[in-house]
Amino acid sequence: MPDRKRFINVRGGYSDTSGIAPCNTEMQLYQFDKRTRMMISNKTFDILKNVFQNPEKMFMMREADSAFCEDVISNVFIEPVRLLPGESFNWSAVFKAKFDPVFFDADYNEVLDLLWYVCKWIHDRMVNKKINNVIYSAFNSIFEAEYVGYRFVDGQIIAITDEQEIGEIEEACCNPYKGCRSHLKKAVVFLADRENKDYKNCIKESICAVESICQVITKNDKATLGQALKSLKDSGLKIHPALEAAFSKLYGYTSDEGGIRHCEGMFESDVSFEEAKFMLVSCSAFVNYLIAESGKNHA
Repeated sequence: MPDRKRFINVRGGYSDTSGIAPCNTEMQLYQFDKRTRMMISNKTFDILKNVFQNPEKMFMMREADSAFCEDVISNVFIEPVRLLPGESFNWSAVFKAKFDPVFFDADYNEVLDLLWYVCKWIHDRMVNKKINNVIYSAFNSIFEAEYVGYRFVDGQIIAITDEQEIGEIEEACCNPYKGCRSHLKKAVVFLADRENKDYKNCIKESICAVESICQVITKNDKATLGQALKSLKDSGLKIHPALEAAFSKLYGYTSDEGGIRHCEGMFESDVSFEEAKFMLVSCSAFVNYLIAESGKNHA
């Protein structure tokens, strides 16, 4: 029997669950299927429709939609903006003419580039920042449901597929300590940039975040991580000896003469994405652990 044209594609429907025409369950990293592209396009359109319904309330600016279109056309599509006085762009027309061809036909990285720019534009101008979390969560839900191997983490799109890893990083990036939080946010940016790879600095910022939180807990802003780890016990913090030893070794790995934090250390090509991701996740988890344990002592 010749293959029949497929008219619909319902995840969880009869065709999917019975195995007659199952939906994709393979991780999508370098290619996005038609269903995923459609869902990203629809969700982006829906979000823009909602935020531009009342631009003065959302952005404290009139004609935010036209300003958005000008920025996207100029900075993403790198095309000239030709508006006469009194003219403005219609965002839905620009979406259909410019966005949909990218979402449906461009390579996966360009889809993610456009999606990131849209979310960042909204984030940078939105009055109510809580709405941004809703937007990021909406796309992360699509990524999870459609087996897309990327997630929004602290406003960046990074290739992390384990939900527990994502949770550790997001929690650490929201901790109340500015210095530690700043290091982690920088580490996320370094990890997310796959075109201009700087995984060395991702590792450096990750370990600096641990050092920073240790300095807060020990009340010694000049202590190195190695010194601070030894002083944590004096602050009433109980750390399992094996865990303390593990992070002492990680600190040594980044700080010895051939380590990450020395200019004569490894070349960038020697540091892999997986190595940088491991350090970011591990350091984020350790930061969360230290903050939680410190909180118990001051409860």
